[in-house]
Amino acid sequence: MDKYLDQFAKAPPATKFGGLGIAIILMTVANYFLLIDPTETSIKGALSTRRTLDLELAEKSEIAQNLNDRRREMDVLEQKLAEALTELPEKKDIEELLAQINDIGKKSGLEISSVTPEREFVGGGEFFARIPLKMTVSGNYHEIALFLQEMANMRRIVNVNNIKLDAPALKNEKVVLQSSFLATTFRFVEPPKNETPKN
Repeated sequence: MDKYLDQFAKAPPATKFGGLGIAIILMTVANYFLLIDPTETSIKGALSTRRTLDLELAEKSEIAQNLNDRRREMDVLEQKLAEALTELPEKKDIEELLAQINDIGKKSGLEISSVTPEREFVGGGEFFARIPLKMTVSGNYHEIALFLQEMANMRRIVNVNNIKLDAPALKNEKVVLQSSFLATTFRFVEPPKNETPKN
């Protein structure tokens, strides 16, 4: 090694600078391939991974936002369904309905003489069943009108038809009428599923 250094020291200046230049070039090339290039490749890989992760984060944030929106929509739909099932329940709940009608009758000041539930009827292909109730009440004209109005304002759907007013009688200085009518309420029925698949 000392022999080469002595030769290098005795060499002319052009050879010294040329050798030094070659050494610097070799070190620079080695430095590039051993340090700079792997570091750049690593940085590019990290940037690519970061871009991918940023895209995934954006997508997942959007999904999470949409999920929250869907949950809010589901809550609203469930609330609307609960309200709809109040108007059109899935069960007959005749006892509850009769209790409500009885309360309305008492508040209206009339007497409910009879309530006769009739057979439930489901029309072909309909999503609801009709539950008719034959009713007879007695009271003055105003009390009967108030009673029918309050029934119309119930949360559950109740239609009243075939109203008859007859047998007027004087009771406690007021004209009392006997009224008979058909009150029809409804309940939700699952539509029948087609057993034969459509082509």
